[in-house]
Amino acid sequence: MLKREILFLLLISACVLPPPVPFIPPPTKQSTDGPNSLSEGLLTEYDIWELLKENPKETEVIRMLGAPDSIWVSDEQPYYVMYYYRPTLKDYNSIELNTKSRRVTGYEWDEQ
Repeated sequence: MLKREILFLLLISACVLPPPVPFIPPPTKQSTDGPNSLSEGLLTEYDIWELLKENPKETEVIRMLGAPDSIWVSDEQPYYVMYYYRPTLKDYNSIELNTKSRRVTGYEWDEQ
């Protein structure tokens, strides 16, 4: 009887799903960050739209635009939104990314 119970417990514990991998958002902009293509004005709005419509990875977006000013993660965590403040518009532009693939799934990038 004891062997059956141990075998049953071993079987049950082996069937449990592993815990989900926690989502770690990218770092936000710091006052010590250096200039990037966006902050230096080297990108046109068209360049940014062309980049985003190709659904790039998060690392490519950050390389081009720099770290976001803020990040919002949905409660269910299927996606997160990176916000970039545009002083000329006095508003934020947003880029939505999938938490698993970390690729762009949507964006709202307004003209200056």
